[in-house]
Amino acid sequence: MRALANEPRNALDAYQQVATHSAIYPGQGTPLGLVYVALKMNGEAGELAEHVGKAMRDDGLVSTIFRSGNDTEVTFNGLSPKRRALLIKEIGDVLWYLSAACNELGISLSHAAETNIGKLYDRGQRNALSGSGDER
Repeated sequence: MRALANEPRNALDAYQQVATHSAIYPGQGTPLGLVYVALKMNGEAGELAEHVGKAMRDDGLVSTIFRSGNDTEVTFNGLSPKRRALLIKEIGDVLWYLSAACNELGISLSHAAETNIGKLYDRGQRNALSGSGDER
């Protein structure tokens, strides 16, 4: 696979090289493999969002005070160390599946990151960072 043929260029590529050793899933190296890792990555991102929601509900991450009329005060509080550790774990799980998706596409994590930086730079040059749409 091209992503792993060379020595790692940076920490992202080194991570991808190590993470690949634990990659055991259906359809690996076929279109089914890409489908599988994309769906699983979405599930892990959902778990990350779930922990943020629990931090809001259970840990007081966000406090809202409703006053008379339309006046609302929102206060943002810090994460508990336990919740922060759970979020970091979920981010790592998302990263693992992102790495696997890159493997399925035959690219390195750093290639994906560099491509994204190029896209963001182009949008900045065109004053198109805000808004929506894939090709803005």
